[in-house]
Amino acid sequence: MILASQGYKVVLASDGEEGIAMARSERPALILVDFVMPKMNGFQVCKTLKEDPEFKDTPIILVTSKGDKVGSKFVDVLGISEYFTKPFQPEELLAKIREVLDRKKASAPPPPPAREIRPPAPPTPREVPRPYVPPLPREAPRTFEPPPREVPKAFEPAPLRETHRSQVPSPVSPPHHAAATGIEATIREIITQVLDEFIATTLPELIRKELARAPHEAGAGIKGNLASFRIVEVMQMLSMQRQTGRLTIHSSSEAVEIYFREGAVVFSSGNCGDAAAGMDTLLRKSCRVDSDSLQHAVSIAGMTGEQVDKVLIREKLLDVRTYSDCLRRHTESVVYKVMAWKEGDFSFENAPPPVLAVPLQIKVDDLLLEGARRSDEWTLIQQKIPNLNIVFEPMIGNAEELTTRGMSDTDLKVFSLIDGRRSVQDIIDADYLGEFDVAKSIFILLSVNLIRRRR
Repeated sequence: MILASQGYKVVLASDGEEGIAMARSERPALILVDFVMPKMNGFQVCKTLKEDPEFKDTPIILVTSKGDKVGSKFVDVLGISEYFTKPFQPEELLAKIREVLDRKKASAPPPPPAREIRPPAPPTPREVPRPYVPPLPREAPRTFEPPPREVPKAFEPAPLRETHRSQVPSPVSPPHHAAATGIEATIREIITQVLDEFIATTLPELIRKELARAPHEAGAGIKGNLASFRIVEVMQMLSMQRQTGRLTIHSSSEAVEIYFREGAVVFSSGNCGDAAAGMDTLLRKSCRVDSDSLQHAVSIAGMTGEQVDKVLIREKLLDVRTYSDCLRRHTESVVYKVMAWKEGDFSFENAPPPVLAVPLQIKVDDLLLEGARRSDEWTLIQQKIPNLNIVFEPMIGNAEELTTRGMSDTDLKVFSLIDGRRSVQDIIDADYLGEFDVAKSIFILLSVNLIRRRR
């Protein structure tokens, strides 16, 4: 790294939370913050640091690809030192760091001159009464050492510690900050305005320029490639603009649909272009509705024109709470999966979302935060489970032994399905849990040597 080669000590952090913790332990001379990070974004990190009195004078440089408008707002609102817009050359960053550090050094107030603290001068001899010494007897001449002169208490110098305290003023506590809620509300309002403006104007214009290179399909609102725009950015734009419609994402091997209503995600499916098939997958695999019950509900729905899920609930073949949980879990798992895609095409059109017996509404920000966390874990999981067709076998006799090893209920459930014949995908299909939860439990079981890959 160019900074290390120039004699700087560089401490790296993998996410925002770790960065704040390391800043508090290392006390750096300067902090570089990327706007996009796992767990906490650049705004949250800068806000947390600047609210800490220990970092009031520590310069912070924000690195962002959001443009000068967003960067300058962060400087004004949070009081950070500088911002740097991607992309940039390493030499440019090095020059900016030197400039900020030199400016900090030049603006630092000179240390106050040390005050010399002296104890009061001892009293003069004439101010001190001499003690009376009786004459020595003549018959016993001997040498005599007079006792040390005793200084009256009124003239004794105060101890050095007390003198120091009396002459040095007590430290003055810094003024209290305004109520955190007021500051946070103000910052949130300004940042929201900036991001709203960016997503409402700048980002759509960038997407339109990119999409103008290719012809649109009939009815498509926007269309693009994941190499140019991450699906996270597209979802953020749809959320901020409160769009209603269907976002379709195609990869080389599969495709998914995510439905929006006024900017919130209301349903997702892996069966593109076939709403009935998507509902069938949800009810059979996620909600575990048996074939007879589903067929009965389909027959009634065909005669009454009702939705199948509504019939299942009315006929007490499906519990409302169970259905709501399954619907949310199914929708979230599809979104989390597509967030990891690096290649593929997307398109958005103004298609009406499906009508569900139990309405669902999930904020895009909540999905993106959890998806970022899962993405980090998926990277580790895929090192041991590169695909879902792998078969594992147990290395101990039964699941009861796991209770003494601190395994969770989910781990126990997954372990009970590992028999040396089922693949990971078979376990996912046989269990109520989603793909991520099953893979995570298998990863844990592998890590503690309770299962192994079938030989």
